[in-house]
Amino acid sequence: MKAKLLTYTTEKLTPTQRSILSKKINGYTDKSNKAKYTYKRKSVLAAIPHIKISKKTFIVGAKDFTALNQLLTKHKTTVKSWDIAVKDL
Repeated sequence: MKAKLLTYTTEKLTPTQRSILSKKINGYTDKSNKAKYTYKRKSVLAAIPHIKISKKTFIVGAKDFTALNQLLTKHKTTVKSWDIAVKDL
């Protein structure tokens, strides 16, 4: 199966921008009313089959690469990708 190895850097972003991007990619738990209500906010990767290698490195299918790449370039990150072949994703 064709896939892409994707890595990105956030060195040009402010800490606030890094936090926003991290929450979009990884998801987060939101609590309101003194933790009476808890909401799980889904990540972008929840809908995409992927393998997480490290904090900022993923293997995604070649078809799903464009959606993730658009999100990362929108937030002005430096993205590097390589074509690879995997058995299952």
